[in-house]
Amino acid sequence: MNKVSAVFGRAGRAIAKHKKLVIVLLLILVAGTGVWFFKFRNKAHNMPAMAMSTDYVRTVTLQKGTLDESISATGTVASDDLSSVTTDLKYTVKEVNVQVGDTVEAGDVICTLDTESLQKSIEKEKENIAESVEKALKNYNKAEESLTEAQEKVTEAKETLDEAESAKDTAKQEYNSAASKVTSFQSEADSANSWQKTKLAELNSAMAVAQEKQAAYNNAYSAWETACNNQSDEATLTTLESAKDAAYSELEAANNAQIAAQNEYEQAKNGYQQKQQALTDAQNTVGYTQLKQTYEQAKTAYEQAQTAYEQAVKSAETAAETRDEALETYNKAGESDQLEELEEQLEECTLKAETSGKVTAVNATVGSMIEGAAATIQNTDKLKITISIAEYDIDKVQVGMTARITSDVIDGTVNGTVTQISPTASGGGSSSSSFSAEVSVDDANSGLLIGTNAKVEIVLSTTEDVFTVPLDAIETKETGESIIYVKTGETDGEATFEEVQVTVGEQNDYYAEISGSDLKEGMVVRASANLEEATESTDSTIMDGMGKGGFGAMGSTGAMPSGGTMPSGGGMPSGGGGGGQGGPGMGG
Repeated sequence: MNKVSAVFGRAGRAIAKHKKLVIVLLLILVAGTGVWFFKFRNKAHNMPAMAMSTDYVRTVTLQKGTLDESISATGTVASDDLSSVTTDLKYTVKEVNVQVGDTVEAGDVICTLDTESLQKSIEKEKENIAESVEKALKNYNKAEESLTEAQEKVTEAKETLDEAESAKDTAKQEYNSAASKVTSFQSEADSANSWQKTKLAELNSAMAVAQEKQAAYNNAYSAWETACNNQSDEATLTTLESAKDAAYSELEAANNAQIAAQNEYEQAKNGYQQKQQALTDAQNTVGYTQLKQTYEQAKTAYEQAQTAYEQAVKSAETAAETRDEALETYNKAGESDQLEELEEQLEECTLKAETSGKVTAVNATVGSMIEGAAATIQNTDKLKITISIAEYDIDKVQVGMTARITSDVIDGTVNGTVTQISPTASGGGSSSSSFSAEVSVDDANSGLLIGTNAKVEIVLSTTEDVFTVPLDAIETKETGESIIYVKTGETDGEATFEEVQVTVGEQNDYYAEISGSDLKEGMVVRASANLEEATESTDSTIMDGMGKGGFGAMGSTGAMPSGGTMPSGGGMPSGGGGGGQGGPGMGG
């Protein structure tokens, strides 16, 4: 098979891909050949058999086209849009709605779980919530009643406070009126009292001076008396006696001042008593004392009413807070995180597809719990191929490059794009490392099947409108010149070729760009510069009557780049780097 591929190229792959068709064609060919053989058998049965050897030289027809440089890799087709239907719930499967191969849309039900026990848990939780709501409502109603009572007490306390304030204000007004009527009497009494206090202070001062002078006189007298008793000299006695007499004079003056201060104090005292009596008489006349007492009592009652009102307000505020808390509890009594969680679980017991695509795996069995993914859904219209790129090629590849994809499951080629290249290599050690890359399939209806192998050719560069020939067709002289061999005609039935100098440009693994002033489209170029390698022969024994060429030698028909022509009998390398669009045609 490798030999077929090497010789026949893409044609060989086409044969491998359409084996049944080839077999049918071969059967038709054999049948036709049999009919033709029997038609000429009588005519040729007397002719001797002869062996013929037919030689031909492989050639390519020179045409302008496109030369691509590319690298090849193989990988497995996978979906670029894969989702798994999973669940963490530990309930058994009740129903499975899909099977492998089904096409589903996002939101379609994949399977359902048995929710009997879950439903019972939900009903039980709802009963608990109902009980909580009923209890919370009772507490709220009670708190509302307490608040109403507290507010009524606030109203009553406010009325009492207002009355007490009014009584206080009235008593104060009457008291102030009476006080104004005795103001002059009070002023005179206060003035007299102040005068009395002044005279009392003066009396106390005079008494202190008298006491001081009395002590001084007593000391002087005692000194004089002692000197007399001791029969002191006349001069000492005279001095002491003079001191005694002077102290007595001062004592006498101090006593007189004290008597005068005493008299003045008594006068001031009597004057105050008179003014105080006049004030008392005036107060009695207007009822001052009673009015003052009434005002003091009214003021005390107002202060008590104000305290009671403030306490009632605080009690009402506390009752309002209690009512608000009871209301909040009532509102929350209908809420339940557990019920919410259970209802979410109930909803999640219906497992749905998150994306559209084809069901590629089902792991849900009725009566069993789901382990892992219940189902895997892959979008068959959005595919990718994961490939490995050798380390010596990785620097040539970039995200966004065009790729050509082929596979045994499709005819022709589909387009792709390099979408991801791993920044780190894998492998290494004793062998070369490689880099993982992803190529997206651009054609939604490519025909590629998930899980199948595919070949990817990443186009590194493209050269447009150039002549290309197989690498083997170019010969390099010792002088460094590059030449090809162009067919000029035939001599004795054998093709003749002449050298044509060319300039070699871009090239890939199989083809090279050539240019030169002597090159023209339609030139027939020897497929290999080496004549022996380009020459192939087919031996066959035929009837002499059929003549040379009765059965033409079948050349190895190779694949060629699209856009070129290929006369029968040509050959071309298969696979590899690819000749690109519009490569050279081949002929024999």
